[in-house]
Amino acid sequence: MPPIRCVVLSAMLAATLVAQAPDHLVVPLAYETNDAVSFQWIAGASRDVRQQTLILQSHLTPMLGKTMQAIELRRSATAETFLGGTADLTVSLSISPNVPLACSSQFAANVGPSPVQVFTGPVTLPTSPGVTGPAVAWSASNIVRIEFQTPFLYTGGTLCVDVVGHPVTGQNANWWMADAEFENLAATSSDLGGGCGAYGGPQHEWSFVAERTVLAGGHALFFAYGAPWDLGLALFGIGSPVGIPMDALGFPVPPICELHMASFLVLQLAFFEPESALGLGARGGRAEIRLPFGHDPSFLGFTCTTQWIDLNTWETSNAIEWTTPSSVPTLGMALVEGDAADASGEVSVHLAHVMRFEYQ
Repeated sequence: MPPIRCVVLSAMLAATLVAQAPDHLVVPLAYETNDAVSFQWIAGASRDVRQQTLILQSHLTPMLGKTMQAIELRRSATAETFLGGTADLTVSLSISPNVPLACSSQFAANVGPSPVQVFTGPVTLPTSPGVTGPAVAWSASNIVRIEFQTPFLYTGGTLCVDVVGHPVTGQNANWWMADAEFENLAATSSDLGGGCGAYGGPQHEWSFVAERTVLAGGHALFFAYGAPWDLGLALFGIGSPVGIPMDALGFPVPPICELHMASFLVLQLAFFEPESALGLGARGGRAEIRLPFGHDPSFLGFTCTTQWIDLNTWETSNAIEWTTPSSVPTLGMALVEGDAADASGEVSVHLAHVMRFEYQ
């Protein structure tokens, strides 16, 4: 073959190889090189976990009309060596009907109409020597790579990455923490008092609010401890710094039991369900209320008070006045995480894995 033809064919071959080389996109892009501020479990590394991550299209624009071929999770920066293992994963992708700030705690409600199972099988978590950062390379010893068996064409919309993981017996990676971004937003709260009864210690503080769940777009968690299987009534409304003794209202309780509610907006019932874990029985049964908050301006800087009443004894909890943050989460991602066998999970609209997508 004449030399000139060899040169032309070599150039064509090189161009073809370059065209076929995959591209990569890190979400959030700000952590393409450097470690983010938090870390998060990997589903199946040590226990049965389902993790759904919802990602806004604005994070994924370079992949529009492209075929996704793999997802990688990078280790969190720390001097600690992560011991490796194997997880059994099933990964499905779809275009969710929900944006992150309106995602559901029900896994099925976040899955799009045409989900594609892109991978199922064992995935290796490598033994990873300590990396202190801030830069952490996407190298083989630093990543968990999920290479798709079925590619996924991304056509736009909120991407739902649905991962169900199960540990492999004898191959648990008990502390392999993946990099995650965390947006530091939380409600503020103050205790108005009024608690009485057998729970909550000397101050009778048996009502609580999970401050990082109480924000626009979040699923706010309120919980309390009481006598197992008693029925609890959670009052939401405008609080009062001055309490009204419940005995003055005719209830058969000591004067220390005070109602710190000026008015009621919402009433919710929940049983104090016994704790199953050993050693936790002394704190009583746990009752929980979850309230999905919209991401509209009405929930910015919103103030409310929560107080519980044990309807079997008429004893009151401490009243907690809380105020939501004055800004909406801007992460553009949401994480729904729970037991692999459950229909629902806990929602975080301010925490999500850093992911690297491979596409072509």
